[in-house]
Amino acid sequence: MQFDPIIVKQFFVVFLLSLSLSVVIAQTTETDDPEIVVELEQVTITSQHGSQHLLDIPAAITAVSGQMLESANIDNFEQLAAFVPGLNILTQTPGRPNLVIRGLTSDEVSPAAQPRVSVYLNHAPISRATMAVTELYDMERVEVMKGPQGTLFGRGSQAGAISFITRKPADRFGGYVTAGAGNYGMMHLEGALNVPIAKTGVSARIAGTYSYRDGYVKNNSGGTLNDKNTLGGRFSASYAPQNGKFKADLTVNYQKDDHSGTAFINPNGVRDIFNYEVSLDRDKEFYNRREVFGTILNARYYTGEQSYFSSITSYFNNTADSRFDGDGSSAPAIDMGELVKANQFMQEIRYNFSSGNRITGIAGASFWREDVGHTYRFRPNEQYAAWLIFQMPGLMMYGNPMREQAPMPERGITEHLYFPENHEEESITEAVNNAFDIFFDATYQLLPKLSFTAGVRATFEQFSIKNRAYHSGGDPSTLGRWFVFADINRETGYINAPNDNASNFFFAPVENPATEKSFSALTWRASLQYKVDGQSNVFAGYSRGRRPNVLQYNSAGELSVIDAETLHSFDAGYKLVSHRFMFDASLYYQLYRNFQSSMWEGMNYLVVDVERATSCGAELSTKAVVNSYLNVFGNYAYTYAVFDDKDSDGNPQGNAGNSFRLTPRNSFLIGLNAGVDISQNMNIVLTPTYSWKSHIWFEDANDEGIEQDACGLLNANLSLRFKQQGLTVSLFGSNLTGEKYLIGAGNMGAMFGIPTFVPGAPRMLGGKLTWKF
Repeated sequence: MQFDPIIVKQFFVVFLLSLSLSVVIAQTTETDDPEIVVELEQVTITSQHGSQHLLDIPAAITAVSGQMLESANIDNFEQLAAFVPGLNILTQTPGRPNLVIRGLTSDEVSPAAQPRVSVYLNHAPISRATMAVTELYDMERVEVMKGPQGTLFGRGSQAGAISFITRKPADRFGGYVTAGAGNYGMMHLEGALNVPIAKTGVSARIAGTYSYRDGYVKNNSGGTLNDKNTLGGRFSASYAPQNGKFKADLTVNYQKDDHSGTAFINPNGVRDIFNYEVSLDRDKEFYNRREVFGTILNARYYTGEQSYFSSITSYFNNTADSRFDGDGSSAPAIDMGELVKANQFMQEIRYNFSSGNRITGIAGASFWREDVGHTYRFRPNEQYAAWLIFQMPGLMMYGNPMREQAPMPERGITEHLYFPENHEEESITEAVNNAFDIFFDATYQLLPKLSFTAGVRATFEQFSIKNRAYHSGGDPSTLGRWFVFADINRETGYINAPNDNASNFFFAPVENPATEKSFSALTWRASLQYKVDGQSNVFAGYSRGRRPNVLQYNSAGELSVIDAETLHSFDAGYKLVSHRFMFDASLYYQLYRNFQSSMWEGMNYLVVDVERATSCGAELSTKAVVNSYLNVFGNYAYTYAVFDDKDSDGNPQGNAGNSFRLTPRNSFLIGLNAGVDISQNMNIVLTPTYSWKSHIWFEDANDEGIEQDACGLLNANLSLRFKQQGLTVSLFGSNLTGEKYLIGAGNMGAMFGIPTFVPGAPRMLGGKLTWKF
């Protein structure tokens, strides 16, 4: 891999200027006036060895507090990602989010595939993509750890981890209620009630949300697309007696999404994608439905002030069901459905220990089990799909059904072909995934200012997978018999003979018994941290990440096993945290071996081994309290992530020189909170933010046209607060400049040469009324 020397120089200039600026601002924002009490919000981090301060952690981590979520009106994953340098999130559907940390994203094309980015809710894993999207209500904070986190979070955190921490019950009565409305028929209801049970040490908290918005893309065949209709509820209980050694927290969480379908738009059938309208198949209901129900029990027994045994038990049940128009047009060629049913159980036992001021750490073991069923439903009208096979999609687009085809002797076809109007087939893949882990991670104080942190995790995995595909309804497929699964001379295109056993178009009828595979691996990390003074430190370290082997079937029912992907990550950083200023900078260099890329191969979207890739980058974030009326914040990320030119044997490899998908080279966010007291009881606060991302590719193949140019989004929230009454009236807007951008491109249509595109949301406006009591 070669680096552009100009980019490298710019990178180090930005880093050094930011470092110098941090020292200047840290000095100028301090004050000796005892009458002025303004300081940054202090955020506790729990991603490492219990509750810690940001300065105590020798790794790149960003925390977004509940206060920031509220003041900036952050209500979705995409907005959250802008506040975390190095994180990019695109969500076409709630069951298929793309979570990208430092260029790495997870494509779970098989139920046996494991994520690269772990997602946790109150320290319990919800990492399967269909479980990961969580409504951001009643949150205490969101922590994002970047780089391999295997020793802390487990096997599914090769690129990093996103941890959602909800508000716990408190020992006082209180709560809040929020109601809102806006354009596109937006309705929002949210609230929480905290109830302590006197003299028992038990407190309970109930929280819930309902969020609705009409779709912003009109379907000329009826209804709208890309809407939102989400219901969520959460019950939390805590047992924490004042002098007791035993403490416990219970969380029961439920979320239901009942959205309309996704607007996959074929640009050949519309004047402009950003007219926000499309004509999909008539008389069909397209939808994205999802349910997640989970229970988490976290119990702790203290043997000392900083030492305790803990147990985390979690169980999650998830169903995600979608139906979409894969060709993005009114021609009923590609009618697809996807159903995922998953259950996850996790039991972890760990011991958090502290020996004086010299050593702190964790040691423990965990067991994780996942049962997943993944069903694809394919219902093509072959009178239109035939034009795709013959590579003449334009005729399909303008409503020309091909009912019959005369013999084509030059291709070996000797009979008239009838293309069925109704055909249905299904492919069902089921997997049982088990993992047992043993882990240890500790920090040792070598010198008063120098500490050493190291950890290791041993993982033992077992995957079992089976698959069956069958003709589920309608007429047998002609395209499957004569084209897709026929005996074809690949050099001449001449059909030697049809496949009379191929009753399906997409999935070959098969019945594959269960196949079991077992693997084991070690991941580890080591780092040094030096405390410059009581407010700043520097750190440097190495960590080894791993994505497990992938077991997958192609459309012909053939099983393949892809080697485990490994990541060698080198990090260095500087942190400064004072009462009124925070600056955090990190540099990283990462080497990938057996890189698992996802790409279209014929009629299959599969994980393939591209062998080698390299990335490097920098992440900067800062916050400053200027005075009691103004604080500013921002971040910047530079990510250079590309596939190497040659494999480990020195031979040219696939995707050579290409950039990782969904990875902007540069991105930044700037924002501020500006407030003024109108009276003793009233104040007004404005929180504008502007986030910008450079060009991205939507596929690792970097196909021309399947891309998004640089774009920026301006959001703002204006709040009028009545202090004595506990009331807040807020007006908010997202994408205020009406930026036109994509959240998806390529998709299933790309397999047939007709890529589809999903536009991002236009300008959204609304208002909310909140009462806190």
